[in-house]
Amino acid sequence: MSSKKSKAVFLTFVIAVSGIAFLGSAESFAHSKVNYHEQSYTVTNGQSFNRLLGDFEISFYNKLLLKTFIKINGLNLAQAGHYNIEDLSWRTFLKSIAIGAVKIYKFEIIPGSNLYDLEALIKNSNLTHDCKNFNCLDNRYKFIEGTLKPDTYFYKHLSPVSSVLKKSQKEFFKTSNNLWRKRHPDNPLQSLSDAIILASIVEKEAGNDNEKPMIAGVFLHRLALDMKLQADPTIIYGLLPDFNGDITKANLRDKNNSYNTYQIPSLPPTPISSISQSSLEAVILGVANEYLYFVANGRGAHDFSRTYKEHLKAVKRYQLNQ
Repeated sequence: MSSKKSKAVFLTFVIAVSGIAFLGSAESFAHSKVNYHEQSYTVTNGQSFNRLLGDFEISFYNKLLLKTFIKINGLNLAQAGHYNIEDLSWRTFLKSIAIGAVKIYKFEIIPGSNLYDLEALIKNSNLTHDCKNFNCLDNRYKFIEGTLKPDTYFYKHLSPVSSVLKKSQKEFFKTSNNLWRKRHPDNPLQSLSDAIILASIVEKEAGNDNEKPMIAGVFLHRLALDMKLQADPTIIYGLLPDFNGDITKANLRDKNNSYNTYQIPSLPPTPISSISQSSLEAVILGVANEYLYFVANGRGAHDFSRTYKEHLKAVKRYQLNQ
């Protein structure tokens, strides 16, 4: 073999080995962790992988390695969206962008939370707030409070909050209407809207799911006798958002608080919180029981009394034990 031909073969060999080594380096570097000042990264419409790499503080050589990785793995198009980046390797991060595996967020409506809580939740979320004062929602009962189904909802970055809230309300209407059709024939409530209002009070009063039918039965009994409900959580709701944590005697006597069930003859004008299905079932499927009073027993539940005299003894007993 001639010297010139030997050199050409050697050069070809060197280039081949170097190329293989470079490809190996590209794959190896792609397994290293992404170093970025945020926990997530947003890809805009039309953004290329080359422009994306320009947002990261990496050397020219490492950038060339990543471009090679992108090329040999056929990652041709960066999908617009918001992506998780925390603790990810370049390999996982770049491939997630290529397939559009955007970051998914959770929005949790908790039973017993109210619209004031929800406003704060929306403010601290990654949702686009396109439902000011909840005006995107169905006002069929003349109230919005209490018509959202407590659940965990999943969404993408900057999704409209209206889509989440409408889905929640639609599910609540479906659940409550289905239950209302199965209501007990002896149930004294005249409308589903009244049932929703009462269920929200049960939601706030009950210490656990097991006692909800008992508490609902007390309130249904009181309504049947035209007795005032005398529920502290309704007073609190009427004092929001400025309630300081303490119900005073003046609060109990306040006739200007339309939610003061120590003064108003029946139900308050709207629900006072979001409502779990167990509270709806307790009210709609329930009937009045023999009790008229209950008091917290200090064990996460309540004791129930048939007469006011029994109730006073229970109050004294548990107050002394506190």
